[in-house]
Amino acid sequence: MKKIILLLFLVLCLSGCNTVVSTNTNTEDVNAYSLSFSETDNDSTYSVNDSTYIELGSEDVKITKGGTYILQGTLENASVIVNVSKTEDVKLVLNGVTINSDDFAAIYIAEGDEITITLNDGTVNTLSDSGTYTQIDDNDVDAIIYSKADLAINGNGTLNINTNNHGIVYKDDLIITSGTYNITAAGQGLKGKDCLKISDGTFNINSGKDALKSDNDTDEYRGYVYISGGTFNINSQADGIYGLNLVTIDGGDFNIVTNTSNNADSYKGIKSSKEIVINGGNFVIDAADDAMHSDGSITINDGTLNIESDDDAIHAETLLTINNGSIDINSYEGLEATYIQINDGTINVYGSDDGVNAAQKSNEYTATFEMNGGYLNVSVGQGDTDAIDSNGYIYVNGGTIEITAQSPFDYDINAEYNGGTIIVNGVETNQITNQMMGGMHGGMFNNNGGQMPGDNQSSDFANTPMGPQSGSQGNNFGYGGPRR
Repeated sequence: MKKIILLLFLVLCLSGCNTVVSTNTNTEDVNAYSLSFSETDNDSTYSVNDSTYIELGSEDVKITKGGTYILQGTLENASVIVNVSKTEDVKLVLNGVTINSDDFAAIYIAEGDEITITLNDGTVNTLSDSGTYTQIDDNDVDAIIYSKADLAINGNGTLNINTNNHGIVYKDDLIITSGTYNITAAGQGLKGKDCLKISDGTFNINSGKDALKSDNDTDEYRGYVYISGGTFNINSQADGIYGLNLVTIDGGDFNIVTNTSNNADSYKGIKSSKEIVINGGNFVIDAADDAMHSDGSITINDGTLNIESDDDAIHAETLLTINNGSIDINSYEGLEATYIQINDGTINVYGSDDGVNAAQKSNEYTATFEMNGGYLNVSVGQGDTDAIDSNGYIYVNGGTIEITAQSPFDYDINAEYNGGTIIVNGVETNQITNQMMGGMHGGMFNNNGGQMPGDNQSSDFANTPMGPQSGSQGNNFGYGGPRR
């Protein structure tokens, strides 16, 4: 037995030679995206003398030359069509317009360089359609505002959209810097390809499909959503906010509700196939699916999040890092990822199943829960539930963990208590006691809560993937950060 224990010790120590970082900032990847706004994006001014006035009537308005056009009046059963050269810019000033389109988009931008729609201050502009569109060229136009060129929308007016199709679809960039938007759409609210960037505005969106979306899958640094401010009231029959490669939110007020429907198979509040970064903002999310979900990583640097979810509250397939913020969760499972790292913040979790679950969902990391600072309060429902569950390791290095549960901890490989405060059912302890060992029962616990292999588990333990190693904390094995 002594030889087996010594061999295991040597294997663990040797595996610690890998160099890893202990925090996940993702700054290199995020900086590759264009997360900024130009002067042109924000510029809602125009010269009346240098503009062309157009009084709307009953026929299509066709704009074939660059310039500024002030639209006013009512357009019945017709469309505004912009088709200029790829080097020309167009600004459409909506000065209290009503456009009712019977069989096509209300505003169609077929060609152009930079197109701007300005909602004139204090005006109310309304767009609606009847349903089925009759195509006029090779483009599959499926939105009440459809743009093949980069599109910026600004101004302090109001845009009302009621459509049986999508609200605003863009094939390049859509940038919104101000305005009030009341959108009811059978399809997506704001849908596009390269990017969706919003710096300010008020958005009231009821969508039959995704409310905000960018999904370019051919360029790793496109297909993203960036929001730095604004007010968002979203009720979606699919995902609330979806950026295929990235969702980054620096600020804003968000009230997101997602509901199951026959329109989609995903009903997540905020979703990305690769990465979500939350740097600030106030969030109230009530989701029929995960409230926040990434097939890659999630980083929360700040913000206030109040989450209710019928599934996971915050779910990352690889790494979930919480550096700060205030998070209140009521869900089926609270925090879930392969590697969960909490460095600071105030987190309250109620899970009807597990509160915190480090599950082996990716080969990029070994399943681990790591607490370095902040406050984590976890309570769970009755039954086969765990407050903190890890398929691999648990490390408590600092901060405060307060648990109300029949099973406070459940881990499969090893646990270390290196500092901080642990309170279980009102009693302070420095032990990380194990509820289940995933087939590795019978071991003893060392002074730091780490398990030493028992007679009936040495073979399984020796073949288990090694967890985070290196550094000088803890007992024999120490810790230096996430192990990839």
